[in-house]
Amino acid sequence: MDSWESLTIAEQTLMRRAISGYSLAGTVQNYGVALRWAGVADAPPPRSYTEDEQRALVPRLATVALDLAERGLLTVHEGESYRAVPSVPVVGQELVEVLTDPISWLWSPRPRRHFSLTAPQAVGERWFDGARPTADTSALPTWDELSVEEREILVCAAEFSGMLTGAFGIWEDPPAALGTAERLAWVDRQLAPLLPFVREGWIEVQHCPDEGSDAFTVIPLEDLRTALADPAIRYEGDEWGIGVGCLFTYAGLAVWRGGWGDEWGRRLDFE
Repeated sequence: MDSWESLTIAEQTLMRRAISGYSLAGTVQNYGVALRWAGVADAPPPRSYTEDEQRALVPRLATVALDLAERGLLTVHEGESYRAVPSVPVVGQELVEVLTDPISWLWSPRPRRHFSLTAPQAVGERWFDGARPTADTSALPTWDELSVEEREILVCAAEFSGMLTGAFGIWEDPPAALGTAERLAWVDRQLAPLLPFVREGWIEVQHCPDEGSDAFTVIPLEDLRTALADPAIRYEGDEWGIGVGCLFTYAGLAVWRGGWGDEWGRRLDFE
């Protein structure tokens, strides 16, 4: 079996999702993020792919997925792993049809069919450390040395939703009566524990404008203050998934797994 480092970014993207049992839908966006974080020459801009861009990439990723499947490294199942009904393996001509159909790869809030990627146990064990590496955190502050606000941001980045603002965000909205200067001061206080993690390249901040799509735009470090002061970007409505969110980069995940994540898992308490 090849080493993890010898895999292409497309292969690594598919195998990361397979080892974790993630959905096929959304993989194209994940691939674009992986290209960008790797700094490759043809990396996409700091935003999500459009639907047309995703569809254009499906043939390339389908070819890679079929090759991995033929080598016994990846399998596709129809169904969702968290449901009681067992998922059904997709094989033969149906596998070809599923993987060459762009609809299978596009995220939807209400998909007609749901496909998951999985990997055989031996494959997962062989590549687990490559797909889910840890970093040496001995020189970093311990969990107890972090502020409560810093801990909240780290856990937010580790969570599936990862929203900072909006209806399910971890940050309160500034009072409506604040003037411009007061609003910026409010934002500065909220941003203070986040900025070091963004500066280190461990956390990426994204603006998500629509609950019905996986579209996002990356908010760079230098624009965070202005963006978080804008009510339209923060979003102060009731719909889930709209507003500003954060997530770990691969480098940040390695740091999280290197110590802070285990400590959080033992406590599940910010205090």
